[in-house]
Amino acid sequence: MNDVPDDPAVRSRPALSRLALSSAVMGVVALPLVCCGGGFAGALSVLFGMIALDRIKRSGATLRGRGWAWTGIAAGFATTILSMMWISAVTGLQQQWDAQLDNGVRLTFDADSETTSKLALQSWSAASSTSVSAGQIAAFAADVRGRYGAFESLGLVTKDVFPSLVGDHTLTHVVTFDFASGRRTGAVTARLHTPVDSWSPTLQIASIVVNDPDAPDGSLVFPPPI
Repeated sequence: MNDVPDDPAVRSRPALSRLALSSAVMGVVALPLVCCGGGFAGALSVLFGMIALDRIKRSGATLRGRGWAWTGIAAGFATTILSMMWISAVTGLQQQWDAQLDNGVRLTFDADSETTSKLALQSWSAASSTSVSAGQIAAFAADVRGRYGAFESLGLVTKDVFPSLVGDHTLTHVVTFDFASGRRTGAVTARLHTPVDSWSPTLQIASIVVNDPDAPDGSLVFPPPI
């Protein structure tokens, strides 16, 4: 991009660097988009601003726009840093939710007494726990163990990588269940709920589906459909 005007009549006054202006506009626009991929635009605004400063310096006073360039560089740096912090925070939350999902499924499948069933119930969302009891969890766990043996591990196949952090949301995870008798596919539906005393959403289980071709409906669903 050539910033220096070719018209001799225009060269008598400094022209505004289009790169400097682009840098400023891109940096300012990207700043409120930190959580929506604004980091890439922020990095570009820094690059454009630095190139603009170099061209202004070498233009022999035929270009102006240092202020615009520095605005773009500052906004771009801020956007890039905030985007990295946002990605780090979301990654940490994802790891936390994955751990909560794994723990809730494990507690549910391992429930074999009143105490362990009540503990597993704490991993279920309020919407589910109003209609699901600790006794039903124990019965479901016993049925699963009777069919497939002891539960060993949970594998995540697909999940919502960037769910909304505002309000309550339902997420569906396509998973694999490893039991003593082998692997089964299935799904776990969960809800993200933000307690009133916390900014961080907590993941709680809403339903578990174990695909079973030998079952009458082809799957084992808990809680059972009403």
